[in-house]
Amino acid sequence: MKPFAMTALAATLAASPAVAQDNSIAALREQLNQLQARIEQMEKERQAAPRATAAAPANVVTGGDTPGSFKLPGSDTSVQISGYLKLDAIYNRDQDLGDTLFVEGLSTAGGTQDGKFRLHARESRLVVKTSAPNGLRTHLEADFFGASGNEVFSNSDNFRIRHAYGELGGFLAGQTWSNFMHFAAYPATVDFDGPVGVSFLRQAQLRYTFPVGPGSLSVAAENPEGTGFAGAKDSAPDFTARYSWNGANSAIEAATVVRRLAYDSAAGDDATMGYGLLLAGNIGLGPATKLMGGVVWGDGIGRYVYAASGASDGSSGIGAAYIDAAGKLKTIEAYGFNVAASHEWTKKFSSSLSYGQVRGDRPANLFPTSTEKLESIHFSHFYQVADPVTLGFEISRAAKKLQNGDSAHALRFQASAKYAF
Repeated sequence: MKPFAMTALAATLAASPAVAQDNSIAALREQLNQLQARIEQMEKERQAAPRATAAAPANVVTGGDTPGSFKLPGSDTSVQISGYLKLDAIYNRDQDLGDTLFVEGLSTAGGTQDGKFRLHARESRLVVKTSAPNGLRTHLEADFFGASGNEVFSNSDNFRIRHAYGELGGFLAGQTWSNFMHFAAYPATVDFDGPVGVSFLRQAQLRYTFPVGPGSLSVAAENPEGTGFAGAKDSAPDFTARYSWNGANSAIEAATVVRRLAYDSAAGDDATMGYGLLLAGNIGLGPATKLMGGVVWGDGIGRYVYAASGASDGSSGIGAAYIDAAGKLKTIEAYGFNVAASHEWTKKFSSSLSYGQVRGDRPANLFPTSTEKLESIHFSHFYQVADPVTLGFEISRAAKKLQNGDSAHALRFQASAKYAF
């Protein structure tokens, strides 16, 4: 038995160091695992720290949800500020038509000043847009074509509202372009006004737009304003409807307006209805050329055709209606059209040629000095010096004919420098 006991004891003593070594390795592995877990925890805390720190300040302006916009501190609304500064240099060879090509302002009497030069920056514009997460969008835009100051010292011009409206879903409320207006056929011109014969006006309105087939339909109630007769009384909004469709290289639109015209004065009172139709479109001929055109016609639409408003006594312009000898309010038929072509010669240089005409049928025997026809033509060129800087040059001609046959015309040269921001 002694040999066996001695052998067992020897085996036990020999195994003891191995067991101790295994225990030490296990303990070391446990410590390494704990250290690794601690390092991973510290790394997670370090990565999370910048996010927590960045979100903490409440008085920091951050980037908005739309390109070029920002968010005010504590607000989810994105704000975008844009616009441009524009200098216009104008030379009127025949007679002065003002800071825009106001064709109705042509004098047929003669004796007007010719060769007049003018510099101004009244078209300069400021635009502020906002958008909120709930889909609400607002648009505020103004320029300096309000009442002018004098040119002796300050050359100041009043800031005036162009657009001021909000949109939510398909609803729009505020002042913007009329629903009865050329959009697809309005050419680019250096002159602020552009061609006659188009429908061109902004006014306060309530509008709803919804999809119909491949396009959209807009219906609106708009601010009324009777022109061309004394004692005009606006007792109901003008109602408009417009369908528009935009394709890959073409667009088409059709619109209608219905309005109530009325007068109330010491001479009597009466009312009648006016209405109008509009059709316009454009088409691209390749990647660089576009043709466009539009026609507008109506009975009693007056100011809805650009340059077709008239004096309240019927002495000038076209107007929407007139009062006959029996005290009845009679509507005036008017129509206008415009055609234009534009071409991009290079990525930086483009040109356009546009022509417009408007006619009215105010009775010549009653209003011999009222307008029968207005015409304008614009030959415009644009060169983009840099991304935000565009130079323009234009030759334009305006013509006017009265019901009694008197006529006048004027030639204008205009250059511009425009800096967008």
